Amino acid sequence: MIQVPASPSVPATAVTHLLVVDDEPDIAESLADFLTKKENYQVSLASDGQEAVNFLKTALETGVEIDLVLLDMMMPGMTGQEVLDWIRHHPDLRYMRVVVLTAHSSSNEKVAALSAGADDYITKPYYPQELLARVKTILRTQQLEKQLQRQSEQLAALNQVGQRVAATLETQEVFATAVDGIIIVLNVTSAAILTVEGGLLRYQYVQGPNGKLPVQSFPRVAPDAGLIGKAFTNKSPIICNQPQGDGRFRPELDAPHQEETASLFVIPLVVRTRPVGVLVAYNKMDGPFSDIDLDLFASLASSVSEGLENAWLFQRNRLRQQELLEGRNTLQALIDGIPHPIYTINEEWQLISINKSKIDELQPIDDTLTGQTCYHIFFGRDFPCEHCQVGETLAHKQAQHWSVRWNGPDHLPREWDVDAFPIPGAKAAAKAVILWQDRTEERRLESSLLQAGKLAAIGQLAAGVAHEINNPLTAVNANAQLLKMVIPVEDENYESVDLIYRAGERAAKVVRGLLDFARQEQYDFKSTDINEAIAQALDLVQYQLQSANIDVFLDLAEDLPEVVASVEHLKSVWLNLLVNARDAVQSLPDNRFIEVTTRLNQEGDRVQVLVRDNGKGMSQAELGHIFEPFYTTKDPGKGTGLGLATCYRIVEQHNGEINVVSAVNEGTTFIVHLPVDR
Repeated sequence: MIQVPASPSVPATAVTHLLVVDDEPDIAESLADFLTKKENYQVSLASDGQEAVNFLKTALETGVEIDLVLLDMMMPGMTGQEVLDWIRHHPDLRYMRVVVLTAHSSSNEKVAALSAGADDYITKPYYPQELLARVKTILRTQQLEKQLQRQSEQLAALNQVGQRVAATLETQEVFATAVDGIIIVLNVTSAAILTVEGGLLRYQYVQGPNGKLPVQSFPRVAPDAGLIGKAFTNKSPIICNQPQGDGRFRPELDAPHQEETASLFVIPLVVRTRPVGVLVAYNKMDGPFSDIDLDLFASLASSVSEGLENAWLFQRNRLRQQELLEGRNTLQALIDGIPHPIYTINEEWQLISINKSKIDELQPIDDTLTGQTCYHIFFGRDFPCEHCQVGETLAHKQAQHWSVRWNGPDHLPREWDVDAFPIPGAKAAAKAVILWQDRTEERRLESSLLQAGKLAAIGQLAAGVAHEINNPLTAVNANAQLLKMVIPVEDENYESVDLIYRAGERAAKVVRGLLDFARQEQYDFKSTDINEAIAQALDLVQYQLQSANIDVFLDLAEDLPEVVASVEHLKSVWLNLLVNARDAVQSLPDNRFIEVTTRLNQEGDRVQVLVRDNGKGMSQAELGHIFEPFYTTKDPGKGTGLGLATCYRIVEQHNGEINVVSAVNEGTTFIVHLPVDR
C-alpha cells in the first residue's frame, strides 16, 4: 500500500468551526450569534482560558477541527496570552489561526500579541463587519494553505505511485498500485482499473470503502457503453460530478460495486496511441472533481500506462524465453538421445555444448567441458588435429565430411565418419556442429560378409577340384613310387622319377588341404580353458621357437571364464598363428619375440586372444587378402595359403571373430574374439 502523511480534508460543504473565548458572556454570545447568522459558522464558547484549553484538548481527542479561535487577552485566571502560548507550543495546534481581542489600543499591546503568535488583533469595542472581514480573510488564507498542503501531498503520492509502478514488472502489482494511488491522490472512496480482453473491458482490480472487492462477478464493458466505454473509445477523460443526471451513466457497468455514486472520473490508459484500458475514480470526498484533479489523474494514468506496457513486454519476453528454453530442452533431449557424439564449437575451437553420448564416453569428473578446446579434451593435444576439416567449416561456412581411422585399445582398427555443419549467424561469431558416426562395426560386417562369400565360393570350387585331381594324382604317385622301387639309385632316370614322386606328394598335400578346408567337419563343443589350449599348442612348437632364438612372452589372465569350444580346432588356430608369427620374425637379426595375451573384454561376454610379433609386418594391400585361400606372403614352397583361411572358418564356426592389425616393419597382431556363452 502507498503511504502518505495524513492531512485534514476540508469538504466544501463542511461548516467552519470557530471558538470564541471571552469572560464576558454577553459579548461572547452576541458575537457568536452574529457569526452564526451572518455566515452560518458553527461557534463554540469558552468563558475563560482554562476552559478554552480543555475544549481544544477534547476537540483533538474527538477529531473535531477548530478553524479559528477568537481569544480575549484580558481574562481572570489563565490569561489570553497564556492560552496563546499554550497553543503555539502544542505540536498539533501550533499552526491554528488565532485572532486576539484586546481592550488596549496601545501599540505595545498589539506588538506583544502579534509577537506571541497571534494571526491578527481586533480592538474592543470592535465593529462586527470589520471583525467578520478579518475572520474571512484569515480563513481564506488558511484554506489556501490547506489546499497547497494537500496538493503537495498529492504530488508526493503521485511520485510514489510512479516509482512503484516503474519498479515492478508484475501486472497484478501494477493494478493494485494504480488503484491505491487513485484513492490517495484524488481523495476518493473507491477506484477501479479495467483492461481490454477479447475486445471487452474487464475489471481487473477494484478497491471500495471497505477494502478490495472480488472482480469475478463484475460485468464486462463493451466499448462505447456507459461512461467507461465512451472514455475508452474516445481516448479522452470524462468527469461527471452528477452521474445520476447524466444519460451516459450506466450504473450496472460504470459502478457495479453497489456503492452510491456521487461523482465519477474516468480516464483512458493509452499505450503507443492505442487504448488498452481505463482508470475509474468514485466519490471525491472533498468536493467535485476539478481541473487540478484532471492534471493529477492524467499524470497517474500516464505512469500506469508505461508500467503496464513494461509489465506486458516483460511477460511476453518471459513467455518467449520459456518457449525458447522448452525448445532448447526438447532439442537437447533429441540430441542426447542420438547415440553418436555431437558437439558444437566456436571459432576458437572451444566447446559450446556436447551431447550425453560424448559426455558418457569421456566420463568427466566435473562439468568443466564447455569452454575448453575440443582437440585438448578429446585427444589431449595442444593444437587442432591434422585430419580435422572443421577449420574449413568455420572459415567458409561450408559443410565438410571426412573419415578418421586409428587402432583402439584392443588393437582393432576403428573407423569414424565425421561431418561438420556451420551454424547460421554473424561471420564474426562462426560456430559449427560436429557429428561423429562409428563405422567400425559396419566395416567389419562388410568385410566379414565379403570374406564369407569368398570362402564359400572357394570352398565349393576346392571340393570339386580336389576330387577331380585326387584320382589321377593317386595314379601318378603310385606309379612313381613303383618306378623308384625298380630303378636303381645310380640310374640316370632315378632322379627324374624321384622328382615326379616329390611333386606328386606336394600336390597331394595341397589337395588334402583343400578337402579339409571344404569339408564341413564335425565339431565337438565343450567347456574349454583357453589358457590351457594355448599352452598345449605352445608345447607343440616350443622346440622350433627355441631353436629359432625367439622369445615368447605370455600374459594370460587368470580369471578367464571357460568358453564352449572345440578344443582340437582351437589348437589348430593357435598353432597356425604361432607358426605364422615364427616365420614373420625369422628375417630379424636378433630381438625376436612373440607375445600371447588373453583377457576378458569390457562387457564381460567375450574372451580376447592376441598373438603379436615384431616381424616384418604387412601392407594394407596384403591385409585385404590375408584370409583368402591360397593367398600367402611367404616365399614360394613355404606355405599353401590355406592356414589363415582355415583359422577364419574355425573361429567363425565358434561365433567368434578374427582380425589382424599390421603395418610394414611394425609387426603384426592377430586378435581373436570368442563368446563366453554360445
